[in-house]
Amino acid sequence: MIPTLVVDDDHEVAGIHTGFLLAHGAFDVVGAAHTGARALELAELLRPRLVLLDIHLPDITGIDVLRALRNRPGEPLDVIAITAARELDTVRAAVAGGVLHYLVKPFSAAVLNQRLDHYVEYRRELHSHASEGASALDQGRIDQLLRTTAPSGAVPGTTRTATLATPKGLSAPTLDAVMLDLRGHGRGTSASDVADRLGMARVSARRYLEFLVSRGQARIVPQYGSAGRPEKFYVWTDAGQG
Repeated sequence: MIPTLVVDDDHEVAGIHTGFLLAHGAFDVVGAAHTGARALELAELLRPRLVLLDIHLPDITGIDVLRALRNRPGEPLDVIAITAARELDTVRAAVAGGVLHYLVKPFSAAVLNQRLDHYVEYRRELHSHASEGASALDQGRIDQLLRTTAPSGAVPGTTRTATLATPKGLSAPTLDAVMLDLRGHGRGTSASDVADRLGMARVSARRYLEFLVSRGQARIVPQYGSAGRPEKFYVWTDAGQG
């Protein structure tokens, strides 16, 4: 059983996440916090191994909580971000802070269970290496360990799949942010709207979207405006990512 702390400002949502964890069977929810300050208090008191962390908290941000957790003494704990925040800077800060996964609300139970399954496998791999007395790992075993933290071969801490090698001129964190934004708009979105939400140039947003189309992660659906001229709408299509 993996001791887990649930952090969400919404009491009902925290209860739902707790239910998911208990239903999974591998997790013991040791506490729930609804503010950043309380999250840090409980992390110190209860010493969980995993934190499900919301970003939008009433006192400090989840990113502040993440940084404080990383700076605390003792054994490092693991963090999965579960949030409605999809701003580029927030995603980048969370990835830099070492989150294992970044889930954007709303999501299905299947998606969360998939991430939890991979986390359980990650813990098993850690235990296996420790039980073998491995004080150092070779590159192959490190790659194997990192793969267990990510669904479908994704890079740990992101939603990017391993097959999505970022081409020259495209930024991996920005690609992650575009993917998260696209996933959050099930009926499709234009390059202009993506650019506005993420604070980037429209031509840049289009490059990232077209790259996703080229790799089968998105498809184009023409939308006709009042002038009768079609505008490209991009729709997320990668069922493997939920």
